[in-house]
Amino acid sequence: MAKKRILKKNISYIAGELFTDALLCTLFVKDIDKDAIEAIMSRILDMESSFIARANHPDAKDNKVLVKEYYKKLLVDLETEANAIGLDLEKLNQDTK
Repeated sequence: MAKKRILKKNISYIAGELFTDALLCTLFVKDIDKDAIEAIMSRILDMESSFIARANHPDAKDNKVLVKEYYKKLLVDLETEANAIGLDLEKLNQDTK
């Protein structure tokens, strides 16, 4: 990981893209469950804030190996959560068709 600033921008970008997808679903899909989409939007915002908080406070700041492993795990967790939210959005869209 080169810089925390870039990592936090990437986290915000991913969350923004997911939020935009959810917002577009509310605007253009007529029979979508509004409560479910609002829950997903809330989950996206919670994900963004929690991952940025995790990026700001790594474990064992003095040990470079542990910090590197921490950020690798953070990226894997981010990818897993983003994929899960994307699948939830896709499932919600398929249920309305």
